[in-house]
Amino acid sequence: MDKRHGNKLVYNKHQASFLDLGDETAGIQKTDLRGFYMLFILITSFYIVISSFNKFYSVGYFVEDSFFWAMVQDGKFVAFVWPGAFLYTWLAFLLQLMILKGFPLVLATIFQHLTQSLMFMIASYLALSRNWGFSQSLYIMMLTLTHFMKMHSYTLVNRDLRREYLKNPKNSQYPGNITMKNYFKFLITPALVYQIEYPQRQNFRVGYFFLKFILLLVQCVCMYMIISDSILPVIQNSKSISFLDMYARLIVSCVVLYNLGFLIIFEQILNMFAELSYFADREFYQNWWNCNGFEDFSRQWNRPVHLFLLNHVYLECINEFNWSPQTAKYVTFLFSSLCHEMVVAVLCRKIAPFLFGLMMFQFPLMVMNRIINKKDFGTYLFWTGIITGPALLLTCYVKVL
Repeated sequence: MDKRHGNKLVYNKHQASFLDLGDETAGIQKTDLRGFYMLFILITSFYIVISSFNKFYSVGYFVEDSFFWAMVQDGKFVAFVWPGAFLYTWLAFLLQLMILKGFPLVLATIFQHLTQSLMFMIASYLALSRNWGFSQSLYIMMLTLTHFMKMHSYTLVNRDLRREYLKNPKNSQYPGNITMKNYFKFLITPALVYQIEYPQRQNFRVGYFFLKFILLLVQCVCMYMIISDSILPVIQNSKSISFLDMYARLIVSCVVLYNLGFLIIFEQILNMFAELSYFADREFYQNWWNCNGFEDFSRQWNRPVHLFLLNHVYLECINEFNWSPQTAKYVTFLFSSLCHEMVVAVLCRKIAPFLFGLMMFQFPLMVMNRIINKKDFGTYLFWTGIITGPALLLTCYVKVL
């Protein structure tokens, strides 16, 4: 059996994401707050209609299109980046075939790190050399990070499976899992930790997929209008307004944008991929909105990345390098922070570690939260950070860069 740390499969349940209105087993369907979530969806829909008509009556058109044309700049090339990244990740599968043919493990490790590092070099070069805007650069960097984590997980999990196989060949599914079909299934599954098998649904729900597509469309349009109507005008006038004035104008828009981005990625896009791949364990997030501080938030709001960091950074430090849990925790946090900073550095075309500094500032907040040890205080502190943090970062980067 494909087992991971502690003899437990990372993905082992059939469960819906909490805010999934299309699944009757979702947590939101069992609470009395379902109507508030539906209200939020309706508000975004009404915002699109009202904002469009207001713009038409004031300037003669429904939607500002300059941001759209900036987004689709070099569109034909950008469209081929995803297939290119998808094909590139097959080097991880090729590596496993080479190992089965007797390729030396030392050379295999070198090959692994070279191919994974080359991904970031190519992505950074493309983003910086082709004069891409924010959206194209963010797209390619997030795509690169996702495929890097998949390649890395596939390599490390098969390393562990190979060790188990050498100890007890009779009870191992390795190397029978090294097939093109199995690897392809992993690539299209919205999971960043490799397993030979995942919990599977039995059918594809056309109506469910269509609902997710409609919600994705509505929320993307709403996000676009918030950026074009409320954020870009402030950024374009940044030289004529003070730091505090700019910060105050961006707070509400940024926090709404932050939550919309969460819904678009973790509720709509990941569920659409899950439906296409029949993936059943859809706990892409937990109830992070109730978390008692940023330590809980880091575990709850992005479960796929958290599980990757837990299994392939934190536990790797402990099991392979014999580091203490505390040291492994700091290394994991540092790795996560540097990945975030790398993405921002490419977007801004300059190293200005405001995001890294803000993430490091979470440590004293965690200590203060533990000392006070009040549940409500931790939640207030967390939401204060969510409300003030994104706008502060955006203001810092715009004003300094």
